[in-house]
Amino acid sequence: MRGLTLIACAILLDAVCVIQRVFASVPIVSELGPRLSPGSSIILPDSSTFAEADDRWTRWRGPNITVAVQVATEQDVQETVRYANENDLPFLAKVGGHGAIKSLAEVQNGIEIWMVGMNAISVSQDGKSATIGGGVESKDVTDTLWAAGKQTVTGGCECVGMLGPLMGGGHGFLQGQHGLLSDQLLEARMVLGNGSAVTVSKTSYPELFWAIQGAGHNFGIVTEYKTKIYDTAGRRNWAWETLTFSGDSLESVFNLHNSMLDGQPAQAVHYAVMSMNATLDPAKPIIKYNIFYQGPTSIASSYAAPFRALNPLTITSGSVEYPDLPQKAGWDLNGASCTSRIMTLRFPIDLPEFNVPSLRQMYNGFSDALSRKPAFAHSVVLIEGYSVQAVQAVPADSTAFPHREDRLLIAPMIQYSPTNTTTTTTTTDQDLSTSAFTLGQSLRSTLHAGSNRTQMHSYVNYANGYEPLEALYGEEPWRLEKLRGLKRKYDGEGRFGFYAPIS
Repeated sequence: MRGLTLIACAILLDAVCVIQRVFASVPIVSELGPRLSPGSSIILPDSSTFAEADDRWTRWRGPNITVAVQVATEQDVQETVRYANENDLPFLAKVGGHGAIKSLAEVQNGIEIWMVGMNAISVSQDGKSATIGGGVESKDVTDTLWAAGKQTVTGGCECVGMLGPLMGGGHGFLQGQHGLLSDQLLEARMVLGNGSAVTVSKTSYPELFWAIQGAGHNFGIVTEYKTKIYDTAGRRNWAWETLTFSGDSLESVFNLHNSMLDGQPAQAVHYAVMSMNATLDPAKPIIKYNIFYQGPTSIASSYAAPFRALNPLTITSGSVEYPDLPQKAGWDLNGASCTSRIMTLRFPIDLPEFNVPSLRQMYNGFSDALSRKPAFAHSVVLIEGYSVQAVQAVPADSTAFPHREDRLLIAPMIQYSPTNTTTTTTTTDQDLSTSAFTLGQSLRSTLHAGSNRTQMHSYVNYANGYEPLEALYGEEPWRLEKLRGLKRKYDGEGRFGFYAPIS
């Protein structure tokens, strides 16, 4: 490796360790620069744009980036990968920066491939597909397609890149009608670990096409992809209703939710959050329960009526068009999902239904912890209940996504602000990190114990990296065997080993 001074940093659980980036010299500008397109740029730590390039949603276990290359073309990505390989430097592609998993901290003195410049979106002449650049975020896709009378499955959070969720499956409001984000994939242009670029589809590199629909973070950088799209005519209105309940109503709320799972319409989404709200309950977390329904307000109101009968603390309702749904869920550009920069540890578990006594036990543990640890006051428990008709219509073995049978995604998220943001880690921060991890693991273990499953199921896009690989990629032995074989074939040097690595 030339020109970079390596700096050791203990990989702590909290990864508050902030590494001072030091350059002995900067040959990357003179060596890589001439190989890049005119629209690209090399961003060094003293640049005014480096902070934006290096920014992430959470600092927990984040990568240490020494330089960012803002790419503009597929060839830029290829040349950057080749340069990194030539100099034995790790590299990491970034769009929205929402990845939060322990393996990211293995990137030390790395090159970030900043994809935001690859943001083109075009609709095919027949109106059945769109071609989307590798740096596009969810809101850009929604707004651009909506203006053309089209839509596709996107994640709910507006500032998240499209490809990160897609490569791990990808949940979204429209999945009950059309499937996961990855189920929309028609083909992708991908740069592999050796810098070569290939077109991946059902007929070109079909094994790789299978793998990137659920385990794609392990195999390459997608520079552009083609996705299915759908007409919005007759499907523009979404009714919403938000009800808040005290923790005492937990059994009533989630027993009712359980009773509706089998008959949940494809156009309905249930989404709840357990969190502190001092106005409604200064002592214990409240349950904010949202129902989103694509269709007439009258039908949606009838669908939500059983929840209104449970005497919620508050009720609000209305209707919006699809692009405005994230704001109602708190996932818009101004919401916590896009603005948080504090430490966040996620503990996801996928389930087929609620075990309500276990949910109560989890809630009590969560409530007790928040009362004992005021530093965790902004922590939440997410409960996502998407419809699954179109998800389960896809054969389970046809993609690498392993958990199509599950209907609920629950994720305790333990959040706190570090006491120190400089180059050292305080004892207080280490204690907070340990306590946060212990709490999150305990809450998830409680839910898992009530599932009557031997192997936990965890959504890879929310994973913290301490889950067994079988939880992320499937407990059937053939799944990991196939993925490991493909890893050896397409990334034998392990260049893509920084997000839930298979090996």
